[in-house]
Amino acid sequence: QEDLRRRGIEISLGVSIAKAGPEEVTFTDGRVVPTHTLIWTAGVVASPLIATLGADTVRGRLAVTDEMCLPGYDGVFALGDAAAVPDLAKGDGAVCPPTAQHAMRQGRRVAENLVATLRGGPMRRYEHKDLGLVVDLGGADAVAKPLGVELHGVPAQAVARGYHLGALRTNVAKVRVATNWLLNAVAGDDFVRTGFQARKPAKLKDFEYTDAYMTAQQVQEYVEKTRPRAL
Repeated sequence: QEDLRRRGIEISLGVSIAKAGPEEVTFTDGRVVPTHTLIWTAGVVASPLIATLGADTVRGRLAVTDEMCLPGYDGVFALGDAAAVPDLAKGDGAVCPPTAQHAMRQGRRVAENLVATLRGGPMRRYEHKDLGLVVDLGGADAVAKPLGVELHGVPAQAVARGYHLGALRTNVAKVRVATNWLLNAVAGDDFVRTGFQARKPAKLKDFEYTDAYMTAQQVQEYVEKTRPRAL
């Protein structure tokens, strides 16, 4: 928070956005901030497609078992942002946050459970050990807590960059990202953009492609229409 405030960023804790309009934002404490630009960085939400499946959900995410199976749907698994996977490390009904760290591990466990079901073996629950967190604030500013050790500044930046590089799947991607970091450190960021773009109000459905989803009834009608007819 100190780093952000030093950069002239005002931080409001304990409140959220109650309403966002084309010219202002209203907070839950009643404050109104005039603005034409709203950048939403509050994290991810589950795909609206999940609400059309008819399965049980937890805050918009599919409610699954410890093995990431979808109850009532034999052979169906869900993970990552789409699933509310029980957090066995915390207990008390907690679910795993929708982070890349969990999604990658859950993917491996689902693959193992798929193989186990095909071979008639027992499935394994998803259990994890928290590796900590990293937050890159740009430049030499960062915070990190690897394995419970709190770091700030350059050491935290080294941990954050190292973690992100290690998470990339290919050497080509690692070289490309590392090169971009080096160029930005030497030459600075490039904020110049050529060309023009028409202004129009942005809507969440434009990014979620909500209009492309079909309801369960539409799927059934399509199946009936395309089903081969007996001669």
